[in-house]
Amino acid sequence: MSNHIPIEIDIIHNIINSEQTHEETFPQTEIDCVNVFDTSYGNFYAKYMLHNLPCSIKNVSNNWKCSKEWIIEDRINYDYFTQEYGELDAPVADCDQIINFNSQCKCNMKVKDYMSYLRTQYKEKLLYLKDWHLKRLTNDLFYDVPMLFASDWLNEYALDNKEDDFMFVYIGPKDTWTPLHADVYSSFSWSVNVIGRKKWIMLPPGEEDKLKDAFGNLPFLFDPNIHKNVKYFEIIQERGDGIFVPSGWHHQVFNVLDTISINHNFINACNVELVWRALQENLVSVEKEIQEFRETPDFTSQCQLILKSVFGMDFASFIKFIIHIAQKRINHLEGKFCKLFNTYSLQKNHVIFDLHNILKIINFLENHPLNSNVILQSLVPQLLHIKNSINKVLK
Repeated sequence: MSNHIPIEIDIIHNIINSEQTHEETFPQTEIDCVNVFDTSYGNFYAKYMLHNLPCSIKNVSNNWKCSKEWIIEDRINYDYFTQEYGELDAPVADCDQIINFNSQCKCNMKVKDYMSYLRTQYKEKLLYLKDWHLKRLTNDLFYDVPMLFASDWLNEYALDNKEDDFMFVYIGPKDTWTPLHADVYSSFSWSVNVIGRKKWIMLPPGEEDKLKDAFGNLPFLFDPNIHKNVKYFEIIQERGDGIFVPSGWHHQVFNVLDTISINHNFINACNVELVWRALQENLVSVEKEIQEFRETPDFTSQCQLILKSVFGMDFASFIKFIIHIAQKRINHLEGKFCKLFNTYSLQKNHVIFDLHNILKIINFLENHPLNSNVILQSLVPQLLHIKNSINKVLK
């Protein structure tokens, strides 16, 4: 979007002081489907994000630039990709090869070479272009972040600090797939089909435990014919459809047709506590894994190094993340307004809700044993300062 005046977004006032009830069970027999034109930001935020419930959304990408340029005669416009992006490298997964940690074997390909492969009718391999940072590489506005997903602390932080973002393009032929997994950091994610069709299998949190072997490992794919008494949902995602994936919902995805999708991982006030819980749980697992070294001087710092490698962030990076978002929200209340994705602006209720939930996380951090450890000492004054600043603006 090129609007100079930001689109204002706000939440329903009565959720500001409400207790979040992240659903431990999912009693529904099917996942809701809504139309993007009939769904307000505030209602979607309160009904689905706040309660960590999935949703399918119709007509998300109708007006996107890429919905016109990337498609010709109801198929992928191979020539456009070759002309515009042909010399760029993109990560490509081989769906026929599996390596450790339930991941597919990956390599880089030139986009022009991948397009040559994609347009070939008979394919010897199933190659899936995925996790491609096309927006960062080109700075092209080929899609608009849907208003429903405008509150995205993860990419806000990444863009502000010029770090790796969590905004991806996926391109895959029929029968390519993504294995069973939960998203990085236990984040939310959204995925929108520009063209094609996907089949999603989604498991409510806790159902994945029924699939683990004696060593706690999950299967590469969930098969309902093999894995009995596991609650799951199947969703067919058509062209233009968006899927909201809540925190901790394991899922696997199959391309039923040649498909292009755009995907974001994100964190906001609704799931930051779930991210915090996942961070703690992963630390406990790391500590158990190397507990024979518990009495060594470097035990705590080694645990943090391992935590960052397996979870993607450690305590220090998580603290810096929430401090950054908190300071921006404080600045916003003091009149230094910011635009999200250069398009949206949070209104007062929303900013207050963000700060209330950050304050809750800061209180958790202050009561965590690691708070007194020397490796976090440099961040403790910053945490105290931001806590006092939040309390001041919320009075």
